[in-house]
Amino acid sequence: MKIEHTIYKWLLSVVVGCSAISCDVLDIMQDNQLSVSNMWKTSVQVEGSTYGIYSELRANFVQSQINVLYWGELRVGEYMWGPSRLFHVWVGREVIQNTMTANVASCGWSGLYSVIDQSNAVLKYAPSESIPMTAEKRNWAMGQAYFARAYAYFWAARLWGDVPLNLRPIESVSQPETYPVRAPKADVYAQIGRDIESALSLADYLGTDKYLATKTAVLMLKAEYSLWMYANQGGGDSYLDSAESALNAIGISSSLLCDDYGDIFDRMADNAKQSKNSKEVVFALYNDQTESKTGGYSWYFAFPEAYVAKNYQGNPVPIYETQWLDYGEEFLAKLRDSRDNKGDTRVKYNLGEGNYGTDGGQLTFCKKFLGDMSSGKMVLDADLIYYRAALAVMMDAELKYYQKDYAGALKSLNIIAQRAYGKADYYTDASQQAVLDALVNEYFLEFPAEGVIWWALIRLDKIWDYNPYLNEHKNDTNILLWPISKSARDKNSALTQTEGWY
Repeated sequence: MKIEHTIYKWLLSVVVGCSAISCDVLDIMQDNQLSVSNMWKTSVQVEGSTYGIYSELRANFVQSQINVLYWGELRVGEYMWGPSRLFHVWVGREVIQNTMTANVASCGWSGLYSVIDQSNAVLKYAPSESIPMTAEKRNWAMGQAYFARAYAYFWAARLWGDVPLNLRPIESVSQPETYPVRAPKADVYAQIGRDIESALSLADYLGTDKYLATKTAVLMLKAEYSLWMYANQGGGDSYLDSAESALNAIGISSSLLCDDYGDIFDRMADNAKQSKNSKEVVFALYNDQTESKTGGYSWYFAFPEAYVAKNYQGNPVPIYETQWLDYGEEFLAKLRDSRDNKGDTRVKYNLGEGNYGTDGGQLTFCKKFLGDMSSGKMVLDADLIYYRAALAVMMDAELKYYQKDYAGALKSLNIIAQRAYGKADYYTDASQQAVLDALVNEYFLEFPAEGVIWWALIRLDKIWDYNPYLNEHKNDTNILLWPISKSARDKNSALTQTEGWY
């Protein structure tokens, strides 16, 4: 179910009419105008502001250089991503090569803090008994806000480590939140954990709309957070217990997955086929051209029509502007090997490849999240998927690897492999190294362009094997973090740069 069009119209009127305070220090615009305008009086206003959280979340991740591909995959490096082979140009070169500076647009966190501020406003005002609303609607609003705040802070802490920890909406320039300092990352991670548990306590009120938080989405966030805390933050075995409880509550089985990998995504096997919100999707942010809400990063992979033979335009080659990004040579070889020698059916959805050029030459491109191509230039209306059930299955295999239950890890890995290769018990070697290799292999082949692989490689301590630059600088301070943007620091002198960056 889409977020209702009337809600968006309501939100637009609020945003246009009430742009009261600017929170320049965080380099965010005040999105919490309801509190400033003393408009927190009705259930409709609370509901609208809660939907507004997800509007802000979507606005953050459809930015040109701020999205899950930039933040969660390009830094894997040239093994996986490189320039267009046709034009020899690329976006995100400094990210791919890990040479970012504070001037790089991808270092901006303002969109995340807009989400956080909007969530803080809901959490401040929704509990008020002076607002007449049902307990179910009140609990729904608070549960959504707790999830979104945890989700936004989880991105922020993994990217920058110590970050400002604002838990109140910014309603006055005299608030300490207006010029915050970076809080220790341990405090931020602790707050994320509390927010996840608060969201879970209200999970029965969240509903089933996958464009918002559902109980399963909260459980997946809990599992991912717990594995991160164990593997990357030295949190100890209690986090494995936490991940296990979340994944057990989800219920790991093949029934979670679509029978066909292609059914997860829009228009990849058939340009006329739409499959938004397949059963495998757990949490997504929607795009819809009928409501003038489109965006995403799939345009990086598309070609100008002048370079594509006419009979292939939009079928299967996406047409947009200059292709700015393509798979790296080594990853392209991995995809071809998995397709040609192992029978991997996923590759036909992840890799577009053929003699599609006007000169008969070969074109290659990523086929993920392609929009409507029926009228020529691609419309960026593919939903942006952030959690799907295959990740829960992979996290279960990863959990069991950490628990040294290698046979159990293979059982979950083979749920993924069965769909990919059409073979039961595809993985049979239960030795520690073989299971680790299988985990890395399946993360690469299951999730290209979904913003998942970077984080998995860090948790499994394998990023160094794929990125020579990072391996060379492995001992540098905060090499896996990001610098804070120059814009944010210019507006708030209390913010210090991430140590090791400039």
